[in-house]
Order: sequence, then C-alpha cells, then structure tokens
Amino acid sequence: MSRGARFGLAVLALLAAAALLAPLLPLPDPTEVRFERSLEPPSWVHDPVLGTDLKGRDILSRTLHGARVSLLAGLLGTAIALAVGIPYGALAGLRGGRLDRVMMRTADFFESLPLVVMVLFLLSVAQAYRDELAAAGLSRTHLFFTAVGLLFWLPTARVTRAETLRLRQAPFVQAARAQGAGTPWILRRHVLPHLWPSVLALLTLTVPRVILMEAFLSFLGLGVEPPAVSWGLLASEGIAALNPLVACWWLIAAPSFALALTLLALQLVGEGLRQPT
Repeated sequence: MSRGARFGLAVLALLAAAALLAPLLPLPDPTEVRFERSLEPPSWVHDPVLGTDLKGRDILSRTLHGARVSLLAGLLGTAIALAVGIPYGALAGLRGGRLDRVMMRTADFFESLPLVVMVLFLLSVAQAYRDELAAAGLSRTHLFFTAVGLLFWLPTARVTRAETLRLRQAPFVQAARAQGAGTPWILRRHVLPHLWPSVLALLTLTVPRVILMEAFLSFLGLGVEPPAVSWGLLASEGIAALNPLVACWWLIAAPSFALALTLLALQLVGEGLRQPT
C-alpha cells in the first residue's frame, strides 16, 4: 500500500476514533447554549479551542459530534447503495435480453428524477408518518440516510451490470449453465464473488460522494434537523451567522476543514486500493 493510502487510513482512523469517543471526551455539551460566550474566537491557550458559535456553543464539540452523523451517513448510505445496486445490476447483466432492457429503462427513469424533488418527497413521507416511524424507533434522520443511499444505487447498478456482462461470457459461467445451474445459483457462486474488486472500487468512490451529498443537503436545510448536528448543518449555521461587523471565520473553517480532510483521506485510500499490487 502506498504512503498516501497509509496516511489516508491513519486520518480516517483518527476521525472515526474521535467521533466514537466524542461523548466521552471532556468537552461541553454540543447543544448547550451559553449566550455570554457568543462568538468567542479560537484560542490555543484556553477554552474554547475552536471558538464558539452565535449561541455560545463549543465548535470543537459540535464538529466532533457532527462527524458521527456525517461519517455514519457515508457508511449507511453506501451500504444501502451497494445492497440495492449490486444485485440489481448483476441480475440485469446475467439475464440479459428483455429483462435487462426493462430494468435499465427503469433505472433511467429514476435517474431522470430531480434530486431535490426525491429528497423532499421522502421527507414529506416522513412528516406524514412521523408517529408510525417513531413507534418503530425511526426518525427523520434515519429516513434521510436511507434517501441519500437510494440516490446512489443507480451508478452502482450500472457498473455492476457492465462487469456482469463481461463475466457471463467467462468459461466457468458457461460451464455452470451447461450443467443446468439456475440464475440464483450462478449469481451466488460465480458472479458475486468475482465482483469484489469492483465492489471495493465502488466503495471507495461512493463513500465520499455520499458524505458530500449529505453535507450539501444539510447545508440547504434538507438534511438532519437540530438538535442533531452534521458538518453540512454547521457550515449552514456558520454562513447564516456571518456578518460584516464580526469576522467569525472559525464558524466555517472548522466543519469545512473536517469535511475536506475526510474527502482527501478517502480519495487517497481509494487510489491506493485501485493501484495494482
């Protein structure tokens, strides 16, 4: 593994550890409002290390707790995208013919729908069935994670279909067909195991895209709701608090740097894994 990939893994491990241990660290409650400490600048000598926001909430604490939501969105969204897209694309590529055409035209239809409209539709469903979702232990944030993941199953399905079209001509698949093996057996025993290199590449490409999409939607106010916090929501609150009288640059710098560092680390890991060994 290259130095860049090792550096990326180290950064991701550090971010993940900080996010997991955030509730245990000696930091203020990220939702605690302290108006007497509003917009305090960063200080390396005493608290707050990264400053405070307009309501006096600690930026370091909110950034670390925001990492929990942003990283979880990337992992869960990618898992949903892979869980839907890989079987869908593999089945379309292996069966071919009319079924392949119908499945791909269906994918084209979903891909033509505007992104924001889809998110608003799912969130309106969550609003309409809020009590039922709460009874099932689900929240608007859970549905938001699902919506983000479903947005990325289409490119996953297309890549998987292309790889399956190549694999269906392989001698071991042809031999299995000649012996009377059915489509589910061939998918489980021959196609899916040989898709792991492509799945790994898709994983390293999809996780940063999902994280960036979550940040973008939260920045627009379509993502997580307070008191939950994510990097995109922090950036949105920072932009809203900026004014010509107070140069509170730290409101934007902290979540933006965390997001940029995470995306860079994921890119370095992805490049390292895709390099031939």
